[in-house]
Amino acid sequence: MSRSLVTALIRRLLLVGGLLTLINIAFVTAYYSADPEGLRREKVTHQIDRLAEALKVGPDGKITFAPSERLMRTFSDYPEAYAFRVQDGTGRILGEANTALVPADRWNVPDGPDAWWSEVRSGERSVLVGSRRILMAGEPVSVAFAAAGDPSNLLLFVYFDELFVHIVVALLPFAICLMIVNAVTVRQSLRSLVHAAEAARKAGPSHGIAPLPTAGLPTEVLTLVDAINDALLRLGDALEAERAFTAEAAHALRTPLAVLSARIEKLPGGREIEAVRADIAALRRLVNQLLSAAQADTLVVDAARRCDLSAVAEGVVGALAPLAIREGRRLAFEAQPGTMVRGDADAIAHALRNLVENALRFSPPGEEVLVRVSRTGRLEVLDRGPGIPDEQKPLVTKRFWRASASDLGGTGLGLSIVQRIAEAHGSTLDIEDHDKGGTALSIRFPAASPA
Repeated sequence: MSRSLVTALIRRLLLVGGLLTLINIAFVTAYYSADPEGLRREKVTHQIDRLAEALKVGPDGKITFAPSERLMRTFSDYPEAYAFRVQDGTGRILGEANTALVPADRWNVPDGPDAWWSEVRSGERSVLVGSRRILMAGEPVSVAFAAAGDPSNLLLFVYFDELFVHIVVALLPFAICLMIVNAVTVRQSLRSLVHAAEAARKAGPSHGIAPLPTAGLPTEVLTLVDAINDALLRLGDALEAERAFTAEAAHALRTPLAVLSARIEKLPGGREIEAVRADIAALRRLVNQLLSAAQADTLVVDAARRCDLSAVAEGVVGALAPLAIREGRRLAFEAQPGTMVRGDADAIAHALRNLVENALRFSPPGEEVLVRVSRTGRLEVLDRGPGIPDEQKPLVTKRFWRASASDLGGTGLGLSIVQRIAEAHGSTLDIEDHDKGGTALSIRFPAASPA
């Protein structure tokens, strides 16, 4: 099963990011575990920040303290553990709670520094007290907080806040940007490889075998593509040699067959002579089909070429009508005049001739072979023969394939040639069962304007 390089890279980056996150968590945990006093002070500082956020300056310039219900719940739920006092520079108390937790003189330090911490004894407990002086509307305001123990787990808030600052704020945006940049970079780097893959898919007998483009390929991939190009070059040479051999052999055999046929015609008639003539006719057909197969392999259809599909089909039906009459079959034709398609008229006529001859060969005497051209550019040949089993349908377009050795004198090349002509037109040969018995073979050609 194939895997996306971009997906694999992102997964690895996520794994690295996860490991870095765990290392960061371990580092923060170890740092505060080594300095519990610093963590306690961070707790006091964090609560002073929350109390300072509740200070407001009214339109009249008067300072007020408006804490949220959530903030005050900490002091109402644990009066024996937390306390605070907020007062202005004149000593006016703006807000307080549970101030009896520490001696009164610890709340009032008007001449003290802007920020301080101290630890006092209250009964048998140790209480940590901290204060900070801030300016509100040009007036100093003192915000003090005291904590004896930590029943509300305020230390966890400090700990998670540090993790948020060190991981979410610092690491996560960097990791996301890194993944995006890497994904875009890999896709851009592999774009030329995608173009090379598209060129490889188009390579074939009807389109030629051209070397894959190497412009812009990463160095790690360039060696592989160069090796593939060398293999394609050798394959192209081998195919060209095969085509040339087939065409030359077919051409070379046509003259001796013509001479042999002429000499046979001069001999007196008889059963053995008629059998020889039939064998020579079959051999001549095989040679012609070999030449047609070699030509079909090299067929390239100009995208600008157009033809009247109904007129081409009418010409083929008219030319093969005597053959149908001689073999005791009926040949019918249905078409919409002026059905213009993009394609080579000679190649389409050759493909249709093969289809009709094949249908006449397999249809019982007295039955009808119908050639139909629809307005959409679909060319159909319908016979009343024995049909093609489903398991054999993928095989009938292979060269020299026949259902049996006595396949009514067929060469096994007709449908192969039709398939290659259809591929050269960007289509394919569809093989279906005829609803009235027999086989329906069709090719859909791209429609073209009548201009």
